[in-house]
Amino acid sequence: MKIDDSAIVGGRQILTWKIGERLFGMDIGHCREVDKDKVIVAVPHSRKEIAGIVNLRGDVVTVIDLRVLLGGEVLREDDDGKSVIIRLKCRNQHVALKADSIYDVLSVTNDQFEGTPAHLSEIEARYIQSVAMTPKGLVVILNPDEILRGAS
Repeated sequence: MKIDDSAIVGGRQILTWKIGERLFGMDIGHCREVDKDKVIVAVPHSRKEIAGIVNLRGDVVTVIDLRVLLGGEVLREDDDGKSVIIRLKCRNQHVALKADSIYDVLSVTNDQFEGTPAHLSEIEARYIQSVAMTPKGLVVILNPDEILRGAS
């Protein structure tokens, strides 16, 4: 599914997805496309947060496992092989995030955003930009720049 962000008027549009029971999101302007049922090929000797690589529309894309990147133990993996891939928009890299399922695209107003919680670990604080209090629940908003920096 190709993501079209041309119709955004007012507020921020957040693409949300689930990993375990936690709801994560990112401004839709940073997301290029969502794919499911793709085979992720493991890369020997890669860093532990790299789930592998996948072929998306002729590009070899590095897939980051957010469970591991954000602490692994906190987000237990129940991998049933039915994950989705969220490809990020970036100029010099081909990077995607691995999630359990896509949740929704939410319109979030500025007053729904809160700063980064104080209790986060150093690693979590690096990758989490803010949280949003929405009618669908608490959404952890990721920092795309730090995720891309961590992938390189």
